[in-house]
Amino acid sequence: MYFDMYGPFEVGRIDGQVPSRQPAMWKQVREASMKAGYGETELETSIGCYAFGIKHGDTLRPWYVGMTAAKGGFRAEIFQKHKLDHYNDVVAERRGTPIMFLMPLLTPEDRFSRDRGASVPLIQWVEKMLFGVALKRNPECRNKRDTKFLRNVEVRGVFNSRRKGPAGATVSAARQMFGTEGS
Repeated sequence: MYFDMYGPFEVGRIDGQVPSRQPAMWKQVREASMKAGYGETELETSIGCYAFGIKHGDTLRPWYVGMTAAKGGFRAEIFQKHKLDHYNDVVAERRGTPIMFLMPLLTPEDRFSRDRGASVPLIQWVEKMLFGVALKRNPECRNKRDTKFLRNVEVRGVFNSRRKGPAGATVSAARQMFGTEGS
C-alpha cells in the first residue's frame, strides 16, 4: 500500500478564477506520467488523494485535500463544481499561484491501482490523515466533511493545542516524542 507523489502542478486561472478546463495543468500531469515511465494518461486517470494549495514565494500552503476512486480518476474528480467553489474562494482571498499535488495509489508492482472497490476505505483513511497534516499547517483549510474531530479534539502538546500558559515538563517531553515542538 503505497501512494506516490506528483506535483506541484500549476493550476491555471482565467479572470482570477480557476476554470474546470485545465489544459496546461493536464499537460504537466501527462509529462510527469511519461517521465515516471507510465503511459501518457495513466496518472490523470488513476485513483488516490490530491491536495490543492497556494504557492506564494517559497511557501506552499494546503487549502483542500480530497480523494478519488472515480472511474475517470483524478481528471474526473478534482475540478468538479463544489471543489471549484472552494478553490475560487481561496484564490479570491489569497495571493499566489494555485497548485495541485496528485497522490496515486500504487500496486505492489508499482503500477497505478485500478482496484476502485477494495481501495476506497484505504483512500478515505489516507485522505483523513493528509487532512490532519494539512490542518496543522493551515487551520483555515476548506474541507468540511469528516473533519469535526480533527478540528475540535485537542491533545495538549500533540495536536490542536489551545491551552495558554507554560507547557510543563510532561507536555515538553510529549512534544519531543511526537515531533511537535513549537506546537
